[in-house]
Amino acid sequence: MRRVLTLVVGTLLCVAMPRAAAADILLTPFAGVSFVDENTKKMTYGATLSLGGLIGFEGELARTSLAEASLRGTPIDLNAHVTTGMVNVVARFPTGPLQPYATAGLGVIRATGSADVPALGPALSISGRTFGMNYGGGLYVFPSKSIGIRGDIRYFRTVGDLTLKGAADLFDIDLPVPDFDFWRITGGVTLRF
Repeated sequence: MRRVLTLVVGTLLCVAMPRAAAADILLTPFAGVSFVDENTKKMTYGATLSLGGLIGFEGELARTSLAEASLRGTPIDLNAHVTTGMVNVVARFPTGPLQPYATAGLGVIRATGSADVPALGPALSISGRTFGMNYGGGLYVFPSKSIGIRGDIRYFRTVGDLTLKGAADLFDIDLPVPDFDFWRITGGVTLRF
């Protein structure tokens, strides 16, 4: 009887012991809205790749379309975009199907724009980049082991001035833009490996 009791207690202890924490690899393509100012909401899309458990790292690349329109009464097309590339530290509570997280990091914010005239091509193009920062948080929901949903809200800001450099056929321009910031809300499907 003593051997059986020892075997049962030993088995229960082995089953009840927590397993070693395993690092997750999370890939999340996403889409959402960036709030460039109080009245302007713009479509954004991108992807993140996260590595880790309770504390991890994340790489993110996203693009926001600021303007894609034709000037009224002219054949000129305007295009402007902001691209962000960030490396973040992530604190995530990887227990159960609901996993809240907080994130913060640094990277690059790049702005590009062009005015295109039919038959002539780009009449004016500008671009610039500077260092940026972001912070935010969200929630992963995993109804299954390998597929989930992520909701995210983040704040982005340039660190220093963003100087747009442009060129047309006849002149160069430099346009300093003061601190540039925006909020972003996204949702996406997460694949867990």
